[in-house]
Amino acid sequence: MKKISIILIICLAVCLGALITGCNPSFGPVGTTEFKDSPVVNNGGLVVQQGGYIYYVNGMDSTSNITKPDDNAFGKASVKGSIMKSRIDEKGNLSETAVVVPKMFYTSASNGGFYIYGEWIYYMSPNTKTDNKSNVLNTQSVAFRTKIDGTKTQEIATITANSTQYIFTKNALIYFEDSTLKKVGYTDSKVNKKSEDIVTGVDSALFTAKSDVIFYVKSTGASNRLNNNMYAYVNGEIKEITSDTTYDEPDGESSNVNKFKKQYTFALLSYDADSKTLFYTKVGNDNDANKKTSTYAYTFDENFNFEPAKEVRYSTSALTASSIYYLGADKGILYTADATLQIYKPISETAIKDDTQDYVTIKTTGLEIVKIENNDIYYILSNTLYKINVEEAVEQKLSEDAISTSWLTRSVIGDYLYYIDNTYNYMFRVDLTAYNFQDHKEEFAKGEIVSGTRKATLTKNDDDKIVIKYVSDDANEDGVKYYQIPKFMTSDDAQKYAEAIYEDEED
Repeated sequence: MKKISIILIICLAVCLGALITGCNPSFGPVGTTEFKDSPVVNNGGLVVQQGGYIYYVNGMDSTSNITKPDDNAFGKASVKGSIMKSRIDEKGNLSETAVVVPKMFYTSASNGGFYIYGEWIYYMSPNTKTDNKSNVLNTQSVAFRTKIDGTKTQEIATITANSTQYIFTKNALIYFEDSTLKKVGYTDSKVNKKSEDIVTGVDSALFTAKSDVIFYVKSTGASNRLNNNMYAYVNGEIKEITSDTTYDEPDGESSNVNKFKKQYTFALLSYDADSKTLFYTKVGNDNDANKKTSTYAYTFDENFNFEPAKEVRYSTSALTASSIYYLGADKGILYTADATLQIYKPISETAIKDDTQDYVTIKTTGLEIVKIENNDIYYILSNTLYKINVEEAVEQKLSEDAISTSWLTRSVIGDYLYYIDNTYNYMFRVDLTAYNFQDHKEEFAKGEIVSGTRKATLTKNDDDKIVIKYVSDDANEDGVKYYQIPKFMTSDDAQKYAEAIYEDEED
């Protein structure tokens, strides 16, 4: 009897310890793991598809709302910002929606998103630990992974800032912190408890959400040189792209005229993962007053070898990374910085003028391209979705819904554009093919909240407050007006939503 009691006490202590530390909380089961071996679409975005399920961040919440640990505790966090899971059929219809990660996803890193490999979802969440004054350290990020059915969660690493660049690969979290490229490895069953340095003394690094290749630059270690060099971290190995001697003359001298002429300073711009093409700027370090920084591209082979003769120069100036849209080696760069979009073609090393041609003109600057299909460009401009046909040059508004562009990137999966709406900051989607114009009547594509809605009645009480009463989906009482209220929304947001649609339909 005493043995049984002691064993019971030990078991309870272990269980209680696990709950207190939160190192391996459980949730779910949610859905199934039947698609764990299926190909993954859009890894590194805010919406990821694996087989017959899509996983998505339910919305953008503010880290300032986490003022005590419970505000982002696993299973207690707000549904806004949690990662959801929905079954998706061949037509894009969603069902069986549930919360799979009941914890806020958040990062302010420009490449930020979450990843799925096999049975695990990998993501960032604000830290819930406190300092010595009980202030929650919500500006730090903690990397976690949770099973795709929600039944197990493991902590991977704590990162000092939620703006830190990172990616999750199949085998490791890789991130850039304190001029150091770091990693924390893991297997399907185990997470390494300690980070290890990949390389130190890094000047800058380029992460691409849809790729596990990380590019970085380091200054030369030679005291008599002024250049820096480009490197890539690929498949767990460092590849030297350029070295101090890459551009030397055949006799080994940098230049017979000016020893700094072929010592270059590089700056990384962007990487097109589909074509393995890196865009970067390069400028010589000689004292020529007329020297200019130029924009280049290099398309790598499988081994990421580099040959200077295969560099492609596209511009005599430094192009803006966010405005580069690569159309391919045969078509060039589509540059979107101005209202008139331009095509940049390759130019020679001695060219003093860019080879550009006007492509199509839109009404103002600041577009974000979400998809190009044949001659149609789909884009967001001033929070609105548009399409323009390059041949007809007619700009067409597709939807009247407001799209937020203030946080991370939008994603297109199938015919749907997934985005955070600009009113309530939840994940919405719109069918890019739904716009219709027939018989002089225009029907705009309508965005819908991805996590679904519930049927409800709305009434005003004596204080003029809207009262929401949820009813069954088959409710159909004569004379009663029914509304659809988002199902996975905070009570405050649902109240605002109800007030908006009630007033709209009463006007």
